[in-house]
Amino acid sequence: VELLREQNPAIFSSSTAKKKSTVPKLDCPLETSAEDFELLEQTISYYQERLQISSDALAYLEKRKISKEAIEHFRIGYADRTLGLRLPHRNRNDGKELRERLINLGIYRKTGREHFNGCVTFPIFNEKGQVTELYGRKVCQRQSTGIYHLYLPGKHVGIYNAESLQSRNIILCESIIDALTLWSYGHKNATTIYGTE
Repeated sequence: VELLREQNPAIFSSSTAKKKSTVPKLDCPLETSAEDFELLEQTISYYQERLQISSDALAYLEKRKISKEAIEHFRIGYADRTLGLRLPHRNRNDGKELRERLINLGIYRKTGREHFNGCVTFPIFNEKGQVTELYGRKVCQRQSTGIYHLYLPGKHVGIYNAESLQSRNIILCESIIDALTLWSYGHKNATTIYGTE
């Protein structure tokens, strides 16, 4: 609807059409001048917004018994493949540069596709509160390739729910989702080892 409104304003109003760009353009949620850690932060914020309108992703979290409080507290989001529609086009300098930076960060693949497409996203932070890792769990079966668990490339950095380390006893779970389910039921001392390996 936004693209139609921009490309054909006469459909939506009685005013005459204005000169328009040949490249469709939506508001970009990322700042091209941002540092890498800020780009990750902005991507996480965009995924959070998308989760709120994704019934499939919200249904998955509800099925896994993850509370709304946990969703907000841990900044859970959803990558619905719309980020690319909002980036400057790749044939523009700023679009090419931004996409290359997202590839280097692991948000995009070299193929130009969003790495976490169809995934509920779980950001992981360092002690300064900066995003250092991102876990994605595929929830959209029609897009699935048999790979359900994704991380950013490279080694895992950060501790999920670092607040749990303040407790005398820690509940150590295999997965982030298991830890979040326990957290949602009042066990705020749950964390994860990122899988059995």
